[in-house]
Amino acid sequence: MTKFLTTVFILLNPLNFLFGQSSGQANFEQTSLPPQPLPETNSLTIDFRPGLANIISGFVISAAQGTNPDFLPIRNWNVDEPKVKAEAALIFESDKDKILYQKNIEEVLPVASLTKLMTGLIVLENLDLDQVVTVSQKAVAAYGDNGGLVIDEEISVRSLLYILLMESSNDAAVALAEALEASENLRRFNLRRYEGLTFADLFTNLMNEKAEELGLSKTNFVEPTGYQPANLSTALDLAELVKYTLNQSLLWQILRTKTIDVSSIDNSVNHHLTNTNQLLGHWPNIIGGKTGYTEEAQGCLILVISQDLDKMRNYFDQDSSACLIIIVLGAEDRFLETEKLVNWVNQAYIW
Repeated sequence: MTKFLTTVFILLNPLNFLFGQSSGQANFEQTSLPPQPLPETNSLTIDFRPGLANIISGFVISAAQGTNPDFLPIRNWNVDEPKVKAEAALIFESDKDKILYQKNIEEVLPVASLTKLMTGLIVLENLDLDQVVTVSQKAVAAYGDNGGLVIDEEISVRSLLYILLMESSNDAAVALAEALEASENLRRFNLRRYEGLTFADLFTNLMNEKAEELGLSKTNFVEPTGYQPANLSTALDLAELVKYTLNQSLLWQILRTKTIDVSSIDNSVNHHLTNTNQLLGHWPNIIGGKTGYTEEAQGCLILVISQDLDKMRNYFDQDSSACLIIIVLGAEDRFLETEKLVNWVNQAYIW
């Protein structure tokens, strides 16, 4: 019945033009940040103008919600596509593997520090969080500006992960890669096939093996920081990587943390961390995100937000698999373009 009504709705919707009436759409918050909480209700409130097509569309949406939640979201074609100023962009609904918006999503591009999402995943799958790492001179000198680590500082893998993902520290990426090179770790995690490789080659091989395992056919890494422009991927591949990592609760706990202090083992060195993701706090339903920037890649951003019919008032009591993965690559203003996509998807789809 729902499919029949949907077909009728699609056929009759053009009548709005003839009757001079606009089609119904969900009354979403458009400009204020963060959006005001919705009243407690079990269904969406749809503001329809009179008209046959609008009555039918309202009935279809109500039927879809009541009998077939997989039918949602419904695209409102009266909302135009957004004008996104980025080389590539994607909105991906993870629960249903549905693309809601796409622009050049299979174009291979440098991804800058979005690389560190894979770096963090490899660390979580291959290192003990409580392991103590001694920061080397090579790590401190690695890839660009100093990331705040101190030579010979002893710090846990867990703390290095916070520094890696919140402040996008290249120093932390190299320190973690070096930690995995240690022979005891090669034995512990059955990585003896990598004996004799440098830390960079060992870690990069693990990253590329993981990419292959996940079917990321257009992704290739050459080092764990993202500093080199030869770290390449696509918006679509990155969405698959994000979806795979959603079961890593610590990873996304870090990626949604705005500020925190972590210290060396002996508390002699303190690191006050501020997340590079300026959108944290803009909406209450942000699960987390990762930034990236180099001259070659320009601005890159991954943002994951929760989304359902209740506007996910309290995401953290919900299933993390139901979320929107928003990816922007090659943008002059990555935050503005991502914000534009978040606002657009709330208007362009009925949830």
